[in-house]
Amino acid sequence: MVNQERPSTAAYLAIAAWPLSLVYGIGSVLGLVAVAMASRALIRRPDDRKAFATVILGFGAMAFGGCIGSAMLIGPGDAPARTSMAGTVESGTFPTLDGGTVTLASNDDRLTIVDVWATWCPPCVASIPTLEAIHRDMNDEFRIVSVAVEPASVVGPWLERRRAKVAAGDLEPLAVPTYPIITRDGDIPDVARATRAYPTLWILAPDGTVLHEIVGMHDPLTLLTLLRAATMPDDDQRPSRS
Repeated sequence: MVNQERPSTAAYLAIAAWPLSLVYGIGSVLGLVAVAMASRALIRRPDDRKAFATVILGFGAMAFGGCIGSAMLIGPGDAPARTSMAGTVESGTFPTLDGGTVTLASNDDRLTIVDVWATWCPPCVASIPTLEAIHRDMNDEFRIVSVAVEPASVVGPWLERRRAKVAAGDLEPLAVPTYPIITRDGDIPDVARATRAYPTLWILAPDGTVLHEIVGMHDPLTLLTLLRAATMPDDDQRPSRS
């Protein structure tokens, strides 16, 4: 026999989810719970109209709450048009996490790879060993400069925990970046402000001119291929999104 309490409880949740969806989409969670509870009863008894109506109400609350939550995250009005960074020059000097400073223009023959990332972003963290290997083994060709979109109070302890794991043998040494890290505490490069997804790599010419944008995590071979392409003499210097 089907437990009649579940559809009733689910129905109350589904109904309550609609007004609560106005509060930053909280109703979406209640709607999901209602759907899960009512679906179980509906599977056992497909002709249960109350369970069917509850599922419809729950899905509606989830969709409505999601729209409300997204609208609150985006804010009113249209999203600002993105300005192309190709051809712009990064000439500033920026403070780093270790108390030093770094410029994005190498002023030599090396390209600069600017990695815009966050500690909470798994692909960003997974990309660190590749970037650290380039920093250690190909420093005569490429510079790595990191821009964390979080303050030093977050990035610093995160790095210390990583170093402790390396010391304990739980992480490979390449998992801890030793290249300069700019944090959100002070001024950050324009390419970091223009970043819309993490991780994003910006490839800069020796004079700081923005050449390429590489979005997302890539395996070492693909990344090196993209970097080599940036060194070609006939490069038209248009941004490459991958």
